[in-house]
Amino acid sequence: MAQHPKKLFATGFLLSAGVCFIFGTAVTVSDVILRATSGTNVPAAIELTSLSIGLGALLSMPIGYLYRAHVTAKLLSELSPTRFGRPLGIVSTATSLIFAALLAWIMGRNALEKLGGPQTTPDLGLPLDMALIVVAVTLGLAVIAAAYGLVSTLRGQGEA
Repeated sequence: MAQHPKKLFATGFLLSAGVCFIFGTAVTVSDVILRATSGTNVPAAIELTSLSIGLGALLSMPIGYLYRAHVTAKLLSELSPTRFGRPLGIVSTATSLIFAALLAWIMGRNALEKLGGPQTTPDLGLPLDMALIVVAVTLGLAVIAAAYGLVSTLRGQGEA
């Protein structure tokens, strides 16, 4: 049975984010256990944990936009859902789209400026330009998800 593309997109991003969070947790726990039992540590543990948890959070962003899970003025929309729910949903999804587009543009520009540069991460030596490209592409996908959320809100599909 074929799944809806929205669900496949969300599942893929949530699974990827979950793997990142579990990996970051595993590195931290392993590092603490190694320090306590043998006086050694996991090489680059802080950088591994920071990068994996950060990537997990980044991969979660498109899902929030896709499902319009961002913050809205709930008090007004609960007081008078027919009057405030839709306009606030439109304003909040449009604002989310603008914010996502600005983030993607800023990171995309930064990634292009660093492309081919010699910079690497301090401990692991990962190429910084590749890391920035991953961030920029993910933020680009967040823009697509935010646009989908706005279109869904404008069409009146689901809660905003």
